Amino acid sequence: MSAVDAVSVPGAGGAVAALGAPPVPCPLCRVPADPVTLRCPSCREDLSVLFRLRYAGRIDYNRALEALAAGEGPLALGLLHRAVAAEPGLRPARDLLESLGGAGPEGGEPVGREGDTP
Repeated sequence: MSAVDAVSVPGAGGAVAALGAPPVPCPLCRVPADPVTLRCPSCREDLSVLFRLRYAGRIDYNRALEALAAGEGPLALGLLHRAVAAEPGLRPARDLLESLGGAGPEGGEPVGREGDTP
């Protein structure tokens, strides 16, 4: 399992959860890129930028965990929102965001509290 196939699990002592690797196809050859070299096995084009875009949600989720560990809650919330926006099916990010009060059960943005309405 490569680092791009996993996310850290909060409270699990640094354990990672396998999520399955989303494919990153070469835009020229349509061949799935090699997740180790980040290159197209056919034309050898460097596809690292496409990997960064495809895995942005997972990267932001892991950065949010680091921010939480450092006591930077607002930064972590922002990164979690970005992670869910980039990859809506990223369940660990959605669950953590919900547990921190940053999203409702459906995963949407909070719309306010009952006491906020006139």
